[in-house]
Amino acid sequence: MSETTTIKPIKINPTTSSERYHALDLIRGIAVAGILIMNIYAFANIYAYYVNPMALGTPSDIDLYTWVMTHIFADQKFYTLFSMLFGAGIMLMAQRAQANGLPSAGLHYRRMLWLLAIGIIHAIFIWYGDILVTYAITGLWVYLFARSTGASTKLIVGGIFIAIMIGLMSLLALFVGDMPAEDLSDMMDMFAPSDEFITQETAVYTSDYASQLDHRTEFFLANLPMMALFFGLFRIGGSMLLGMGLYQLGILTAERSRSFYIKLMLFGFIIGFGITAYDTYALLESNFSLNTSMLSFMSLNSMGAVFVALGYIALFCLWVKSNRFIAFRKRLEAVGRMAFTNYISQSIICTLIFYSHGFGLFGQLDRYQLMIIVAIIFMAQLLWSPWWLARFQFGPLEWLWRSLSYGRKQPFRKV
Repeated sequence: MSETTTIKPIKINPTTSSERYHALDLIRGIAVAGILIMNIYAFANIYAYYVNPMALGTPSDIDLYTWVMTHIFADQKFYTLFSMLFGAGIMLMAQRAQANGLPSAGLHYRRMLWLLAIGIIHAIFIWYGDILVTYAITGLWVYLFARSTGASTKLIVGGIFIAIMIGLMSLLALFVGDMPAEDLSDMMDMFAPSDEFITQETAVYTSDYASQLDHRTEFFLANLPMMALFFGLFRIGGSMLLGMGLYQLGILTAERSRSFYIKLMLFGFIIGFGITAYDTYALLESNFSLNTSMLSFMSLNSMGAVFVALGYIALFCLWVKSNRFIAFRKRLEAVGRMAFTNYISQSIICTLIFYSHGFGLFGQLDRYQLMIIVAIIFMAQLLWSPWWLARFQFGPLEWLWRSLSYGRKQPFRKV
């Protein structure tokens, strides 16, 4: 297959529903649900609760089992998948412009700058766990690969970037004991926080909105360099480049044969789940020691997630090619077409559930109970996304982003 995709000559405009690839929408819709499976831990409790089920003491059997399931099947897998899709979206826009002989750089950079602005608002005023800022900053340089490099170049460079981060983080985990005392204390609070730290972080989100705002601003400013310039460069950027290459090869768009996807699924799942299973065993055996937790979070699970994401891509593309459960698939595709809106709406809903300006359930629910909330929120999105798209061209935030990026009001209501 050629490394470029033929696109019909049309005036460059936002992608319409008739031009979308069903596989991309389906995978994006499932990724939105998968991201919430992990994000809800950070919405509902202190940061360490996200990475360590022992952070608040010995968990119940059902809570530990819930952690094991989410760690193996969701942790880092779906944001990796979503990053690949983001890269594919950049590639799709660039190809559409190139096919029409039109410059796409200005449009792309406007899109990224507006995404950056929305991400900053989200990070400071809604939830500190925002990923949009990192995506926007990473998208500024990743675009350079979209214009003139082949799929193999993107896959190789993306793989190298991810390998660099995993290698550096592995070294950090192995020599964490040699860190300065203050840095080591901060690292401990991320994985095994002291009672004082737990009390302080809990107090922020059980007090008033002003305290939350101060915490989010401080967190954003302290972590932006690490997230955007290191994690974004290597881990997110590498995944975006992989997504670009997979898109060019027709893999993300379900254009390859069934046998190809079966082989890719087996390859991804055997390696990815094998690494993750070992990682899970090591964590449990070490009782989540600092070294093992760091090696897991920053290296082993991160590496396994890339292969599992490839397996998920193959599995979901097989679903597209099978024509089974079409009605349900269409609902998932609708969620994917409104991924931006659904991602932000998850933040709004969850902060209202857990923070003090809402129902104030921060730190009150067990992991298995949080999975019930995930299911309820995602079922609501499965209902409201197709309902909305039956009446409007785009989701509300998708429409806003497009209108700002193109500098003109986009069609909204369906005629």
